[in-house]
Amino acid sequence: MAMCGRFALAASAEDIRLSFGVEVSELEPRYNIAPSQGVLLIASSRDGIIATRSTWGIRRSDGGLLINIRSETAGEKPHFRRMLERGRCIVPASGFFEWAQRSTRQPYYVFAEDSPLIAFAAVCTSDTDPSSGMPMTRCAILTRAANERVAALHHREPVVVPFALLDHWLNPDITGTDALAMILAMPARWRYHAVSSRVGRVSNDDPHLLDPIDEPEPPLLG
Repeated sequence: MAMCGRFALAASAEDIRLSFGVEVSELEPRYNIAPSQGVLLIASSRDGIIATRSTWGIRRSDGGLLINIRSETAGEKPHFRRMLERGRCIVPASGFFEWAQRSTRQPYYVFAEDSPLIAFAAVCTSDTDPSSGMPMTRCAILTRAANERVAALHHREPVVVPFALLDHWLNPDITGTDALAMILAMPARWRYHAVSSRVGRVSNDDPHLLDPIDEPEPPLLG
């Protein structure tokens, strides 16, 4: 499974307003968001910072979905570089799921130790809905090398925008490389616990997916 391949947004519209300063008309908590599904997106517009909807996954030329983009190469490839300059956005989340790279494939829920909500750094691009022909937005989440804590589960982790730098990340007057360098300098501090294997089934989407189970955490590396 790709990193980050599942995440949760256990939040209300009021939680989003208080944390990100944007209005959301309605928002149902989600506990098992998967690629190709709809996600909440926060981006800069002519009217300021707004919340909108997007589809998680940018279509590749081979027909697959690009759900993650490596931050190390985001400024190198022309298509990614354009999105980094013109399509920076935020995907709000409460945490993400990762499967430990062991024979048991135990899933873990990873969340910030200092905040109930986090802001995934993402980029978005315009597309056309193949079924309706209507314009739509697609997004992908940026990733970075995992810190020591998360490396016990996976070698990559999502890039998180610190709340103090939300405006910088979304500011179109700041270059993509500068904006990315700012947020990469402030890595997230993670905690995690084992969760039920029910999260592996996309149709399961309930609060109990976030509940800890009695499974020892894998040892830290190093």
